[in-house]
Amino acid sequence: MALIMGFAFLALTGCARRVGVEQWVAPMQPSDRVAILDERARQWEGYQAVVHFSGESTKGALRRIRAVVLAAPPDMLRVEALNPFGQSVGLLLFDREQASLWIPSEKAVYTAGRAETLMRQFLGLPIPLETFVTSLAGVVPRKYLKDLKSESKDSVWRVQAQDPSEPWVSTWEFGARPFVLKEIRVVGNSQEITVRYEPPVDLAARSVPERLVFSAEDWRLEVRVDQIQSVKEFQGGAFRVNYPSGLRRIDLDNAGWKGTGL
Repeated sequence: MALIMGFAFLALTGCARRVGVEQWVAPMQPSDRVAILDERARQWEGYQAVVHFSGESTKGALRRIRAVVLAAPPDMLRVEALNPFGQSVGLLLFDREQASLWIPSEKAVYTAGRAETLMRQFLGLPIPLETFVTSLAGVVPRKYLKDLKSESKDSVWRVQAQDPSEPWVSTWEFGARPFVLKEIRVVGNSQEITVRYEPPVDLAARSVPERLVFSAEDWRLEVRVDQIQSVKEFQGGAFRVNYPSGLRRIDLDNAGWKGTGL
């Protein structure tokens, strides 16, 4: 990430004192901000990343684990957690036809009707799929950009949106000068989840997230982004997998066995 620093020098001559005049910079208009968000969303229509997860709650902790992420916002995601030897210890998979979590050590595949249920099983938080996929790239979904509810106060710009088919209301908080993404709040299903960027993501400079902290009342999940790059097109089958035979299939919605094999 390039950092450009400017230095202003005041030249003094004789005994006279010259008064420096600061250059006035016009505030960025909401339409300009939306244009930047739209361009960024187009740039990150697909991406791959290497991240590290770690988490803690009153019930226990998630040890630091490395994962490879493939994502095509808003609803396609593959997260494969790896042990230090590069072997898979968990595979979370969402595409438009199936949603599953495979835990090889348990010889089981978990399924659920909603993505948040599988996210809780895997990462400890019921994070909405769209929130997780777009937040790793620092993106506001394009479908919300045409009809945003926004407010500006004390150099902070907030926008709010909701998919009518979902129970979640999302609020993005930006710094106005410079234009940075600071935080996302998601409220719904008697839950409130906050995503905080450390440091904030400079959207105008096309920077990428470095560290995200997902937090709820009883859980805190930290995601460190080691590498991330946009992908224009994924190879066929990137979001599908053929599971080995003989796995138990567990329906988390019914808290019981759904079958004895796939």
